[in-house]
Amino acid sequence: MDIRLRPLRDDEFPEFLAFLRKEYVRSMVDEAGMTTEAAEDKADADHASLFPGGRPQPHHRISLLEDATTSERAGHLFWAERQPPGSLGTRAYLYELYIEEAYRRRGFGRRALELLEEEARAQGLPGIDLNVWGGNAGARALYRAAGFDEKAVFMSRELP
Repeated sequence: MDIRLRPLRDDEFPEFLAFLRKEYVRSMVDEAGMTTEAAEDKADADHASLFPGGRPQPHHRISLLEDATTSERAGHLFWAERQPPGSLGTRAYLYELYIEEAYRRRGFGRRALELLEEEARAQGLPGIDLNVWGGNAGARALYRAAGFDEKAVFMSRELP
């Protein structure tokens, strides 16, 4: 099986944005240990900054992942060109790679990263950056297997 990228249509954006926010809040609660209230507040602030006026920006690249055989939705990919702090150039930044449960552990995540690499190369970008929650072992394993190096690890400890 294979997947293909299909640009997200304007009429699909509200559903995508609602899902993205919901998944972001879930991740902050489940994988970063935030309270639901704090995660909701952070999601509101981050999404207001990332999507001014509730709309995607011209540099955003949002695609649905479709099963190339059945055209069923297999997930989504959201990235943008971004200049990291302290960097001299623009790079691809992966905001989210989401694979539907039925398509996980079947090579679709790896294939989505290959398609992202093709798009980034076509834009002349020298690399891809991303952040991943420390508790998301599956995603971390996927990214390592795809050749990503961990550059920093944020750790914390609650005091009794």
